[in-house]
Amino acid sequence: MNEQASRLIELNKLAEFGKRYSASKIISVCSGKGGTGKTFFAANFAYQLSRLNKKVLLIDLDLNFSNLNILLNQTTTKTISTFFAQTETMEEIVSNYSNNLDLIFGDSGRSDYPRVSREILDYFFVMLGKIQDKYDYIILDSSAGADDLVLRQLLKSDYNLIVTSPEPTALMDAYVILKLLIENESKAERFVIVNKCSDTNEGENAFINLSTAVNHFLKEHLELLGIISYDSAAHKSIINQELLLNFDPQSIAADEILQFVKRFITITQLANNNQPG
Repeated sequence: MNEQASRLIELNKLAEFGKRYSASKIISVCSGKGGTGKTFFAANFAYQLSRLNKKVLLIDLDLNFSNLNILLNQTTTKTISTFFAQTETMEEIVSNYSNNLDLIFGDSGRSDYPRVSREILDYFFVMLGKIQDKYDYIILDSSAGADDLVLRQLLKSDYNLIVTSPEPTALMDAYVILKLLIENESKAERFVIVNKCSDTNEGENAFINLSTAVNHFLKEHLELLGIISYDSAAHKSIINQELLLNFDPQSIAADEILQFVKRFITITQLANNNQPG
């Protein structure tokens, strides 16, 4: 086991070296608590990117409380657990959902789900490096919270999209994640999405409160990617196990997602253009 762990670490070092010269494309979607709509956002964000002719891989990294398969009304025996258990390769667990969008599902309700060590997570990123040239964006739907493995995942990503809501508890949990990232000298670019807002003012005020705290106590600037209104169409799409962008593409929330997906594409294109050739 020690020999295997050492090999994984060496592979990870090679991956980190190569990453410095590759286009930034690994995006972790996270939240400090459950109930913020993280998976709803990740799925619709990934799908909208794919509709704008970007090749996307969306991975549900929740090993035992997966929601992506339920949200999309999909069933599969190929899950991230089989990769972590080393019974299938990453290529073997990829499922195609639609044109330009591939998925890797998480798992739910298993008593024997594999325990993921830091070395195994590092190996996961090594394998991502081997397939990343197939995709414009790789999106990781994180587990809720910020345990050691989630934090390590966030630190290894190029972008962290932090989904919160106007509730004080959700904002506090988002602050804790930001504090951990800053204390660990994260190099990932960080953006906030405020979901389930009664109106734009509520979303803006929530972001101002979070941003003010981050600026005052952590001495960091925080950037808002977008605000998603509380929309009955979004709620109905979840009940019907459909993506909002298919269920009601003319809804307010669908248009809001479209607008900041376009903004995010511009941000990442500018970042990649500024990388050394």
